Amino acid sequence: MAEQTHVMKRVEKIRGRDLQGKVHVLDKTQPQQLVLFQTFLPEDDPDEKFSNTIEFYDAIPKYFSNPRLMDSMRKDGIYLPRLERDFQHRGETYKVTIRPARLAGRDGMDKEYYPGPREELVEEALRKLACERLNGVYLDDQAGVQFTIYELHKELQARGHDFARMSLVESLRICNESHIRMTKDHGELVLGSPIFPVLLLARKKEWIQNPKDTRCYVQFYPLLTQCISHLTYRQFDYAVYMSYTYRLSRWLHKRLAHMYTQAGMLHPYTIRLSTILRDSGTFECAQNYNNARSVERALDELERRQIILVPSAVLTQRVALVAARRISRAASFSCTSIEAVLDDN
Repeated sequence: MAEQTHVMKRVEKIRGRDLQGKVHVLDKTQPQQLVLFQTFLPEDDPDEKFSNTIEFYDAIPKYFSNPRLMDSMRKDGIYLPRLERDFQHRGETYKVTIRPARLAGRDGMDKEYYPGPREELVEEALRKLACERLNGVYLDDQAGVQFTIYELHKELQARGHDFARMSLVESLRICNESHIRMTKDHGELVLGSPIFPVLLLARKKEWIQNPKDTRCYVQFYPLLTQCISHLTYRQFDYAVYMSYTYRLSRWLHKRLAHMYTQAGMLHPYTIRLSTILRDSGTFECAQNYNNARSVERALDELERRQIILVPSAVLTQRVALVAARRISRAASFSCTSIEAVLDDN
């Protein structure tokens, strides 16, 4: 393959094994779009607190945040149904269908899993690693990352999430074997793919003996490549995002980063409880006061991180909030506000 110097820095071949042990040979490149994605972050960021968020892809409610409910949904302790969720993004209605991953446990028995909060954190950490020049790559013209299990473990550990290395491998497998299918409300297919379409892992013995040197490769969901190519991503405070206890707090943080670009005290951002529950994929309780409590708990966490400021007492169905800190780099010169309307609609 001839080098395309105006687009690529260089083209080289990489070899790796998938989960079935099959050897794959992929073209590894670094196109200019990826370089821009990496250099978009500020150089004066010694704490490496910033990363990039991908608007449309991050709006997909693809994670399942209730492990107890997941356990109760398994038929014969193994099988999970396909999960369907409706959500809206910038006035368009979409449906996402999540096909669970089926993994064999240490006892040899199969069990199915939806991607959950652990997978969300692992994916976010890998995208952060992809922002580094030596790690972010394109694999067969699709955005991806090269990393070691050691690097991934240390990145998550530094952000307060100390997963065992075998747990990280299991998470990578779930992202590789679960399938996310996107359609519009009239049934038109937008895209269907695993979260990680390509996962090349070294043998367990290799990354145990040489954890710092044994490379693994992941190819991201195809929408990430499209968004990087069309520059539809924004900078956000990755360090604060990774510090949240609740997944709904992380969802609200990114929602504000993308949607609340007017950023002004006189221009509140309004969102309903029903919208938060639907678009975040949060499990809805039969008692609506429990749903409101979950959202208020997440908002309280944003307040403790000085992302939002609560100027008035919480009312029965309404709480007014004013943001006191930048959510994204683009909003850094404006004071921001948010009004969250919690109702039954």
